[in-house]
Amino acid sequence: MDIYSALQIMAGLAFFLYGMSVMSSSLEKMAGGSLELTMKKVTSNKFLSFLLGMLITCAIQSSSGVIVMLVGLVNSNIIAFKDTLPIILGTNVGTTITGWILTLTGIDSSGFSIMSVLSPKFFTPILALAGVILRMVAKKEKQKDLGTIFLGFAILMYGMTFMSDSVKMMAKEPWFANILLMFTNPLLAVLIAIAVTAIIQSSDATIGIIEAFASSGQISLGMAVPLVLGANIGTCVTGLLSSIGVAKNAKRVSVLQVLVNVTGALLVLAVLLVVYKLPFLQNVTNHAGVALTHTLFNVFVTIVAFILEPLLIKVVKKIVKDDPSDLPQILIDERLINQPTIAVNECLGNTMVMAMMAKEEMERALHLFTEFSEEEVEKINEIEKTVDWYQDQLDSYLVKLSRVSLSKQSSEDINKMLHLITDFERIGDHAINLTQIAENVHNSQNGFSEAATKELNILTAAIKEILDHAITGFINDDMADAAQVEPLEETIDKLIDAITDNHVDRLTTGKCTIELGLLLSELLNNCERVSDHCSNIAVCMIELSNDEFYTHQYLHDYKRDSEEFTTLYKYYSSKYNLENPQISE
Repeated sequence: MDIYSALQIMAGLAFFLYGMSVMSSSLEKMAGGSLELTMKKVTSNKFLSFLLGMLITCAIQSSSGVIVMLVGLVNSNIIAFKDTLPIILGTNVGTTITGWILTLTGIDSSGFSIMSVLSPKFFTPILALAGVILRMVAKKEKQKDLGTIFLGFAILMYGMTFMSDSVKMMAKEPWFANILLMFTNPLLAVLIAIAVTAIIQSSDATIGIIEAFASSGQISLGMAVPLVLGANIGTCVTGLLSSIGVAKNAKRVSVLQVLVNVTGALLVLAVLLVVYKLPFLQNVTNHAGVALTHTLFNVFVTIVAFILEPLLIKVVKKIVKDDPSDLPQILIDERLINQPTIAVNECLGNTMVMAMMAKEEMERALHLFTEFSEEEVEKINEIEKTVDWYQDQLDSYLVKLSRVSLSKQSSEDINKMLHLITDFERIGDHAINLTQIAENVHNSQNGFSEAATKELNILTAAIKEILDHAITGFINDDMADAAQVEPLEETIDKLIDAITDNHVDRLTTGKCTIELGLLLSELLNNCERVSDHCSNIAVCMIELSNDEFYTHQYLHDYKRDSEEFTTLYKYYSSKYNLENPQISE
């Protein structure tokens, strides 16, 4: 083989793969985390799931990317394994759009006509120029991403054109016939296509190579069919690799994809071996013929798989059996990092869950001072273990996620979560401290005095409200809720000072024991720290929404110059007053 021709084909393939990678990542970035939310909503409907799989594949131009995403979603228990087949089938059909796009390289660009405008040699330079201009001039990130998509698509089409032109040149060489001779054996052709797709991990690239060979005018339909079958089987390798080290249900996703594609390929191959010598299969095919073969095969596989769905699911479960010693459940699968917007959205959802658990834990701990029970103590300890686990999982995951290419919004969300999960975890720690204090009070001979109990009821109501504003504000991204926190935090500080002064008076008059006095001081200290963490949460939200993070300056300016702060502080100071009989009851 002419080494120069081989290098040209390799260069074209390199451009193709790089362009596909650049375009796919930018398309996925623009699509955003709404993909995951949509997946959650439609998985109960097979038809909608099929359409979703097809549309996502068309949108991000990567069937392997969707399968890897699906493995990660199942491993994170976001989607059930039993609901994945329609998405897999939709992905198979969706990936055929790339083959049709590549048929544009077969359009004659000589002269000028309406059809020549569709030739990559005409529009690729225009797209490339538009992409460069958008990357250099645009200020909005989505416009820059659009420029990157244009550039990726231009590089992809240039690579495809380069491969096709190189093959056409090679077709004139005598040795080229020897290469094509290998494709006349259907079984060998399938194996070659499987190997090529497994190596480059892109069925789209393999279809591109087949179309490039078809441009030589020496590929028959009978030779193209087994190559397409092999490309569809070979693309499963990426899913299999992504399933290493995941839970059983996630492994089943990739095995199901292999089973579906192999079953379809074997059925078609069995028929092909019988009718291989028929005249129409010996006719020369072109770009469009390869694309049509690819589409028809995947439509056929979809019909067969829907008919055999119960059997396929049963076989997969036989192959990948349940194992009690399976890997421990993780919060979010690391494979989702390859789809950063989805990963960020999933982290955000889990951070919200963590926030609600910390709030529940604190409220339960405060309730122990009015109604103590060992069952509640046990429940609080269980929640604390879960909150700590969430903090460990989210912290390490967000650090890894922050290292990949992200949109501005995703970067802001990660920054916010990294700040907030520590505060949520610390609120849980203070809940445990309060639980221990409540146990000590319960085990003492005498509880808090009636006056101290009334004061603590007022403080408890204030702590619950500041928790509600901080956590609800975060979950709903509500700046109005967040703005309530700082005046309430200042009120709680003053309230704790007043309770402390009253406590000292009771100590000096002998109305309170030193032991209970120490417990009360610890209780007040923990409540003050919870209030401070709520302040941290609110300030983080407000400052990051303004693209700033100057906590001390913000608090200084807000307390000194804000009429809103003054009004709210007066309201809360009146509401949480030690003389307020309605709250102290």
